[in-house]
Amino acid sequence: MQYFASGSVSEDDPGGEAELAVWARLKDAFDPDENGVLYHQYPIFNKGGHRFDRKPDFVLLHEELGLIIVECKGYTVDQIDYIAGETWHLRGTRQDQAAPVEQARDQGFHLQQFFRQERALRDGQQVKIPMNVMVALPNISYKEWERRDLDAGPASPRVILSDDLTPVALRERLESVKTFEPLSEEEFEAATKVLSCGQPISGAHEQPTADPTTKAEYYESVEKGLRGLDQQQQKIGMRIPPGPQQIRGIAGSGKTVLVAMKAARIAADPAYSDWDVALTFSTKSLYNHITALVARFYRQFTGEPFDEDESNIEIIHGWGGETTGDGLYWRVAQATPGVEPLSFGDAKRKFGYNPNMQDRVAKEVLETGGIPDLWDAILIDEAQDFETNFMNMCLAALDEHNRLIWAYDEAQDLGTLTAPSPKRIFGTADDGELVVDMSGSYENGIQKSHIMRESYRAPQEVLLAAHTIGMGLKREGGPVQTITRAEGWENIGYELDGDFRKTGSQATLSRPEKHSPHPLEGDRDAGPFVRSEWFGSKTAEIEWVADQIAQDIAHEGLDPEQILAIPLGPNAKGHGHYTLREELAERDIDINCVWNEDNKVFEKPGQVTVSRINRAKGNEAAAVYVIGAEEIANEDYLGEEVRRRNQAFVAITRSRAWCTISGIETASLVSEFDEVLGEIRKVDPEITFKIPNAKELDNELETDTAELEVMTLDQFD
Repeated sequence: MQYFASGSVSEDDPGGEAELAVWARLKDAFDPDENGVLYHQYPIFNKGGHRFDRKPDFVLLHEELGLIIVECKGYTVDQIDYIAGETWHLRGTRQDQAAPVEQARDQGFHLQQFFRQERALRDGQQVKIPMNVMVALPNISYKEWERRDLDAGPASPRVILSDDLTPVALRERLESVKTFEPLSEEEFEAATKVLSCGQPISGAHEQPTADPTTKAEYYESVEKGLRGLDQQQQKIGMRIPPGPQQIRGIAGSGKTVLVAMKAARIAADPAYSDWDVALTFSTKSLYNHITALVARFYRQFTGEPFDEDESNIEIIHGWGGETTGDGLYWRVAQATPGVEPLSFGDAKRKFGYNPNMQDRVAKEVLETGGIPDLWDAILIDEAQDFETNFMNMCLAALDEHNRLIWAYDEAQDLGTLTAPSPKRIFGTADDGELVVDMSGSYENGIQKSHIMRESYRAPQEVLLAAHTIGMGLKREGGPVQTITRAEGWENIGYELDGDFRKTGSQATLSRPEKHSPHPLEGDRDAGPFVRSEWFGSKTAEIEWVADQIAQDIAHEGLDPEQILAIPLGPNAKGHGHYTLREELAERDIDINCVWNEDNKVFEKPGQVTVSRINRAKGNEAAAVYVIGAEEIANEDYLGEEVRRRNQAFVAITRSRAWCTISGIETASLVSEFDEVLGEIRKVDPEITFKIPNAKELDNELETDTAELEVMTLDQFD
């Protein structure tokens, strides 16, 4: 049995004490091993002004009981004057009338609309999941109810009264509405995924090909069918914290999805209607993707299309400017006295080139000290790409509640694989206290900091290759960077057998299956998922890559837009992305040149995407070609090898299934890659490497866990 407190109710809220009492009793009525899920304040909202305008108090889906909607009222018996049909006439309350049964029924019908979209949950036009409604009245006993004769007549409501609020009595009361056979395993699983808000992240409502033979057919299992959000994702995405919150996780763990889900929840919920909220990100080409996610979740919560112009959510790029449109920095700079917002070109002329130019202009705004309160909440995706000044500028632009919600990838950044801790970002006050304290949880049970270990985007083979190559664990001269604590590896879903205190000793890295729940995981016929090819010249490499892409389209059945090519190395004429365009054109294949500054659309129908690494991060594709791997060893490019390997890491992790790495033959890299691929393709893959001397690392990847607190399930209630 699973329990989710989707809202934040306190005893001081109207009816809050009654709701919390029923919530506690409902959780006691089920055994832990039962197949069911219970939500408190499930997030659906009617924006059309009909009879219900708030979340259903309790939504129960149970294998034996079906779907039960429970509306909770804190009325005493004297506050109910009489009941006439669906209408309850009241006295001594804020309302003269209520229709709790109709309200619960309408909410149930809203949920059944989503069930109807799934083939497994409908029989013709009829929904297979039966629905019943009940009204919980914890302040009224059976004796009082019967004395007032409130259950008279054929339309008398099914009620849960105070006498029912013991585990046995409540279970019997819930079972009294059962009029059907238990749900099948397939029906229960599908209905659970629907309630988890899985439909907005799911593909076509079709079954994948039964016996796949091509990449396109294998990829159907990734794109098609109903997916569900896991328990942790639901707990994070459905609840809005009263203050700051950080969401940390491995690449592909769903952080962008959860940021979009939170934004849609705020836009849909009348409780937040007076908030002004910004959702910002670093990668310009991510705009369409994140906007589409917000729109899908908004429709899930309300049943209506999302209109950004009419909502209280602004989806804006981190910088903004005359050509890129509005942006968060641009907006703050415009509103701050004494600051003139700068485009990238203006900033470059004023400060000289700086790889962290966005942070430099944010620092200028911060130094004025006059940033006004512009938003009630700011949600930041790709926070690993923003530096401390930008983050502090965002904090300064919020009201006193400091509702800054930021999501960042553990071990995924173009400059470093370490994201800074809140202490490093925001510092300490004069009294030594943290400016932003992310330890523990809020009074309403919402955790301040989350770590997400499961990666849904890429197969295990891709992740192992990316981390091993990105850190140089099998490098001839030893790692250039690595995590040096077991808990740091655990934070990104690995198990480490080794002791970093013993330099030169062997360590073994493995990844439990539960942390790589990719649809193709375990299907060896779909692989290999990672391969490398080496050539004597750039011309030979690009010609081969173009041939492989053509084969993916013509023989493997992939759509051109499902293919992404990422050339590593400098942006210069004659380099990979220019020559690849020419080779693909000779094969009558159109490409989407994402490196063009005026191109904000990352994926275009009928076109292979070719992108520089800065525009590729945050995006993904079924098949990814990482071109120019020899640049990892090119000391004249980017200066530090750690930065070159970080770019390779980000490029590899763009893949949702297959990744091909190619380059000009370089002896040390060929040997390293062969060793990596040999280890990750084993039935039980493990990466072995020698413990390096931490003092010799270019970058020691420490993951700060001191600010995190282990939470038990009941603390989320």
